[in-house]
Amino acid sequence: MKTCVIVFAKNPVPNQVKTRLVPPLSPEQAATVYTAFLTDWCDTLAKLPDVDITIAYTPAEAQSDLQTLIGDNAMYIPQIGADLGERLVSATQWATEQEYTKILLVGSDSPTLPISYILKAFALLDSLDIVVGPSTDGGYYLIGFSATNLTMAVPFIFEEIAWSTADVFQQTVARIRSLKTTVGLLPPWYDIDTADDLAFLHAHISAMRLAGDTVQAVRTESLLTELFS
Repeated sequence: MKTCVIVFAKNPVPNQVKTRLVPPLSPEQAATVYTAFLTDWCDTLAKLPDVDITIAYTPAEAQSDLQTLIGDNAMYIPQIGADLGERLVSATQWATEQEYTKILLVGSDSPTLPISYILKAFALLDSLDIVVGPSTDGGYYLIGFSATNLTMAVPFIFEEIAWSTADVFQQTVARIRSLKTTVGLLPPWYDIDTADDLAFLHAHISAMRLAGDTVQAVRTESLLTELFS
């Protein structure tokens, strides 16, 4: 069985990424934070056995810069579409054309998301059509498909969604459940969008370190230590 994780990524250019962190951060600091999130997360995903990693990038000319950051062990495809829904559809359809039987789509705003959640998502797709990981802000950090009933679900479940609102997860699950498909839910996790989120992430990583837990986001940890010192 062919499995893949598609990571949605932006070129980490100041004033183009993590703009809600500015202020208190400068645009350059916000871009550095995003770079740490993205590279830490891709390093974590690279440890998955027998899983192909694909970077769905934007803007169209970003491949070279992102490939320099992330490396040559991932595949790279441009994001295509006018809004997030269309871009998710395009990436999912690309994966089906590559004959992947399990497809996960993730962002890069949750660098501490446990890898066990990714493994659980793949396991759920052994018996379910769709899996969703809700984020605490009302969106989702992951959506995944078994190729079995993919044609019926996509693009329907990505249409008429109020993107970037607290209703994204509920609207998406409602559309999924209106179909003759089965869905599994992962535990909630958090995204990092605002300065308060960043402070929470710093506290979380610090607590993990004090407890002797493994910290997978090592670049993020180092950067936050510097920013909050």
